[in-house]
Amino acid sequence: MKHQQAVFLQEMGITHWQVRKPALFKAEEVHKQLNLSQCELLVVCTKEDKQHPLMQAILNAFEIDKDKVTYCSLAQFENQQGELPTLIWSTIGQLEVAPAHQLLHSPALAILAEQHHAKQTLWKQFCAYQQ
Repeated sequence: MKHQQAVFLQEMGITHWQVRKPALFKAEEVHKQLNLSQCELLVVCTKEDKQHPLMQAILNAFEIDKDKVTYCSLAQFENQQGELPTLIWSTIGQLEVAPAHQLLHSPALAILAEQHHAKQTLWKQFCAYQQ
């Protein structure tokens, strides 16, 4: 179930069921829920983007402590239950999030490193969030 669907059901007072015996559902990949209690920025990206040298440079420019950043895959994001941080950055395309969240999106960091205008667009999105 996607996060947006879970939030919708939660708002209606319907709780999401939990799988008690995941071994019975081998076809369904079980994703660990992220601890987002101290998270200021949730980054939905690939492993390559997480390890790219530009990632730390961007976080430094945003002045966000690396301990307050959580990384996840698209599958983890879609299956995440509970509250999300206000700021979410996707390097894998557009995501569906509630209007209460600010979504930054950019191309993959290998592409972003080569495209000056894409860097400017990401910076403008972040500046709009700060206002």
